[in-house]
Amino acid sequence: MSTWEERRDRLESMPESRIWATRPARRRLVLVGVGALVLLWAGLVVIAQYAPSDLARNVYLSMFLVGVLIGLPVTRWLHAATRGALYLPEGFLDERQLTYRRQAYSSAHRATTLVLCLLFVLANVVSYQEGALTIEIPLALLAPLALTLVATHCTIPLLIAGWRQPDPPPDDDE
Repeated sequence: MSTWEERRDRLESMPESRIWATRPARRRLVLVGVGALVLLWAGLVVIAQYAPSDLARNVYLSMFLVGVLIGLPVTRWLHAATRGALYLPEGFLDERQLTYRRQAYSSAHRATTLVLCLLFVLANVVSYQEGALTIEIPLALLAPLALTLVATHCTIPLLIAGWRQPDPPPDDDE
C-alpha cells in the first residue's frame, strides 16, 4: 500500500470525518476558519496603526498565535470532512471529488483576486488622502502581510470546499 493510500484510509477513518460530515457542521467549522483568517488580517491593521512599537508587536504576535492555534486544527478537520478532496493527489480521488476540487480552486482563484484588488484599492485610497500618491508603510508590516496572504491563498480553497460540498452519499450498508 502506498503512502497516499495510507493517508486516504487514515483520513476516511478519522472520527472527525464523521463528526464534520454533515453540511451544517462543516459550515460551522468553515466559519471558525474564516474567523482565524480575519484574526490574521486584523493583526495587520494593528501593525499598520501602531508600528513601530512593542504594543503592535505583542498584540500582533498574540493574534497570530491564536489564529494559528485555531486554524491548524480547523484545517485538519476540514481535510477529514472533505475526505481529502483538496489534500490527496488527483489519482486517489473519484470523479465527484475531482469536480468539488476544481470548483473550489476556481472559486478560490476569484476570491484571492478579489482580496488582492481590495488591497490595491485600499492602498490607493489611503495614499491619496495625503494629497500625493505616497504612503508610508511600516517595514514591520511586510513579512506579516506576506504570511497572511499565503495563509489566505492556501486556506480559501479548503474553506470553499468545506462550505459547498454536499453531504457524502450514504454507504451501501445503510
